[in-house]
Amino acid sequence: MASAADARPPGKSCDEYPFASTWQGAKYGNGKFSRRMVNAKQNTDAGKALKGFYTYSRVLEGDRFLVWIR
Repeated sequence: MASAADARPPGKSCDEYPFASTWQGAKYGNGKFSRRMVNAKQNTDAGKALKGFYTYSRVLEGDRFLVWIR
């Protein structure tokens, strides 16, 4: 059972960087990642955009790619 401190606020979802879908994400990375509660719809839309990038750019597992933050 989750404690009150672990409760997810309504309309929010947990987002992480580097992306969870990469080998540097929280599951496989070296522990150097950031996670925050963000707007759930925006997070879902960003995930769809990232999936589109992977597909359009033909990024396969193990491929390297660069993320530019502006």
